[in-house]
Amino acid sequence: MLHITPTLTLYILTLTFFLGCCLGSFTDCLAMRLLSGESVLHGRSHCDSCGHVLGAADLVPLFSWLFLKGRCRYCGAKVPAECFFVELLAGVGCCMVVYRYDISILSMRGILLGMILLAMSLTDLHSFTIPDRLQLAGCLVFLGTALFLPQPLTVIRRGLFLGIVLAGGMLAFSLLYDRLTGKESLGGGDIKLFFMTGLYLGSAWEILFYLILSCLLGLGFAVLRKSQRIPFGPAIAAACFLMLLYGQIMTSWYTGLF
Repeated sequence: MLHITPTLTLYILTLTFFLGCCLGSFTDCLAMRLLSGESVLHGRSHCDSCGHVLGAADLVPLFSWLFLKGRCRYCGAKVPAECFFVELLAGVGCCMVVYRYDISILSMRGILLGMILLAMSLTDLHSFTIPDRLQLAGCLVFLGTALFLPQPLTVIRRGLFLGIVLAGGMLAFSLLYDRLTGKESLGGGDIKLFFMTGLYLGSAWEILFYLILSCLLGLGFAVLRKSQRIPFGPAIAAACFLMLLYGQIMTSWYTGLF
């Protein structure tokens, strides 16, 4: 449906972008509330500095931050640029998913997983923690969407097998590395994240590409952050999102070389 005409493609992607920005705003709020201990389901959005409840004009994704020049309308406190970039990233990410999978159950899976991965990245960046409820949400999205795919039982069995293999292998590697070096490599949240994301992979080749991509992104992030303690969750999340979109394409290209 997406590629019937260029006009229809542009219309759907434009709508997807703005809806994605809205999801990004919600995801940013969700992550911050998980960290602060506030209720995720109750309470209206408010300024973190003065506590004033935000109106509709303050909650328009991208535009509110730009028009208010990154400040609260009521107290003038600075609103982090992270809010703007999270919304933008979510909008672009949703467009990438829909462009790859059209309007389908795979697009729904990709968008929901992408928002969960984004929330995990934010909590890990701010507090070096990945909430278990987000891990559980990722597992539930996998199971729920698998039921609408061809041969759902096969998809679920394969996902569970690859998730266990990936998480078990990384746990063994982490324990060995920690014992030999006396330094902590991966936290428990990272191991759980490998299991959850492993559910969405399709083959052993994808696991290999996923691990390589995670390491490369982690190294790049370490160079940019310039800190001794680096959260690995964002690199795992980014690698998972890219594998979700292009994993099958990359592995098919690579195996076709032989």
